[in-house]
Amino acid sequence: SIDLSNLKKNTWEKIKVKFYEMTDIPRLCLSTEWKKKLLQISLESEKALTPESWYSSEEGLENLMLDFEEKIKSKLCAMDIETILLSAEWQDFLTDLQEDEVEKGS
Repeated sequence: SIDLSNLKKNTWEKIKVKFYEMTDIPRLCLSTEWKKKLLQISLESEKALTPESWYSSEEGLENLMLDFEEKIKSKLCAMDIETILLSAEWQDFLTDLQEDEVEKGS
């Protein structure tokens, strides 16, 4: 296990840079069942709160569903920090940082 509790500020900066350089970030998203439920609630709310002429139009519910699909893949997901930190890449990186800290502290 890697102890991150006593790292120096410049080491945290290195971690931050590494994090921001990530491109393929593992995500935790809603299950298919929850996505369907949330979409259904969104559609029902839209129908209850807007005029029929709007939600019956081409831009109405269709746009809502497209927007929902876009957001469900991004804004309604969280980064899977555990998967990130347990990956071989990050374990090696953090181990190297910790070893550097020990060497500089001696």
